[in-house]
Amino acid sequence: MTFPTSSLPLPQATLRYLSSLNITHLSDAIPSLPWLECHDESKINCQIDDLPDEHKNVLNDVCSNHLSNPEFISYDSLKKTSSSNPVITFSAQLDSLLMGGISPGEVMEVLGEPNSGASQLCLQLAVDCSIPLEFGGRNCRALIIDCNGDVCETRLKQIARGAFNHLSLVARNEVEKKAVSELSVDKMLGMIDTARCTDYTQLLALIHSISRDCQYGMILIDTVATHFRHEFDDMRQRTNLLASLTNQLHGLCMRFGASLVLVNQVRMTGDGSVVPCLGESWSHTAHRRVLLSKISPDTYTANVMKGEKSGETAKFRVSSRGIRDCNPVTV
Repeated sequence: MTFPTSSLPLPQATLRYLSSLNITHLSDAIPSLPWLECHDESKINCQIDDLPDEHKNVLNDVCSNHLSNPEFISYDSLKKTSSSNPVITFSAQLDSLLMGGISPGEVMEVLGEPNSGASQLCLQLAVDCSIPLEFGGRNCRALIIDCNGDVCETRLKQIARGAFNHLSLVARNEVEKKAVSELSVDKMLGMIDTARCTDYTQLLALIHSISRDCQYGMILIDTVATHFRHEFDDMRQRTNLLASLTNQLHGLCMRFGASLVLVNQVRMTGDGSVVPCLGESWSHTAHRRVLLSKISPDTYTANVMKGEKSGETAKFRVSSRGIRDCNPVTV
């Protein structure tokens, strides 16, 4: 069994320390995960105790409070029980930057200023969850959690129509043509649920409810910072609530294989750097972080700030049909 360290509630200092030892999964540090298989805690402590106290204490806490939970399944089990197909964006350049799309169990944070294309990307991904397996899609339900009140049903239908027309045009064999014949714009839209959250208590309650029995292959929150930036006088309370939210989001990934897309706002630091809102602790929530920027009326850039291909960029455009390449070679 393996548990990616990036998916566990570990502080950045501990993640960096484990990375310096070439440890990317807890099974690398403790090969057989004895606390799950034979409940021999002495074997855990014997190996974790070799680490410095600051990291040993954190790992012991994770072992006792997370991995010992019978509902916390292994990543290996997850891969065997869920589709491994990523959700694509309909831009080959952007998909390449994202290593093929948004994978099951992945948490991706999308940063951007207003009108950066983040909301358009969320709508496109939600629609693309319904792409049939015959086309390499995930064929799963999607949930858009709307914290801003910005989700436009008309725009969502436009994007679904564009995706359906594209699949109809590229279907080449009988299997693909049959899959398209069984699909429709209404069916694609029927696989997308939207939930409006007007404050942080509604958001936390919704995530808690979903965590009991998640039926979604992808959950998109737009924008996660909306109700956490200005509603708190007690910042300690905000930090604790964000930590609880992070743990529940990671649980959705580990237990159900859901992909999470978290749209976040940005702020400028004193040296002019762009960083995500919600503070240092929140910045460790995502496995991948992408910064979107608008460079012309319909053209945008995506820059990977965290994760594989960090520092690389790609361009895409937002058309009436949805997200597409800047120089499309196909319809």
